[in-house]
Amino acid sequence: MILIIEIFKLTPVYVWLLLAFLIQRGISTSQEREVNILKSFLVPGIFILWGMYNILSQFAHPYYSLLVYAVFLCIGIYLGTKLYQNNYRFFVKNGAVYRAKNYLPFYIILVNFVIKYSLNIYMYTDPEAINRLSFNVLYTAISGTTVGLFFGGILITYRYVTNQRGSLRG
Repeated sequence: MILIIEIFKLTPVYVWLLLAFLIQRGISTSQEREVNILKSFLVPGIFILWGMYNILSQFAHPYYSLLVYAVFLCIGIYLGTKLYQNNYRFFVKNGAVYRAKNYLPFYIILVNFVIKYSLNIYMYTDPEAINRLSFNVLYTAISGTTVGLFFGGILITYRYVTNQRGSLRG
């Protein structure tokens, strides 16, 4: 219990602001809304920057880490397309493509944040972790996979939007 209190006390304010923003974005993204492909890149972009910052500025094995990140990003995209393919529903209203209400993005955002935050806490409580190849690989595999899940959802959305545009023209 003391550890949890210390974690809350020592967490910088910007992390709490980021969490609040991600929760707001997750709730917003989960509601029925018109599809906006460019806005879809905002949250994964934050997680990419967070992961790349650690890989390039902190880790002792950045090249291996980048390779693992790329491999697991592809795995995450595959898993994300399968996950979202079965859970996303789209419809056309007034000539625009809408995505039906779905809380999957919200859950993925929260799980991603909790995992990344936990790994960062571990990284700072065990300063030698950044020097261990095993930790570098674990961190980047998880980071790549979770970001890939987002891109899987974006890919499914993009496919639907482009198919709709094609069928509206034809």
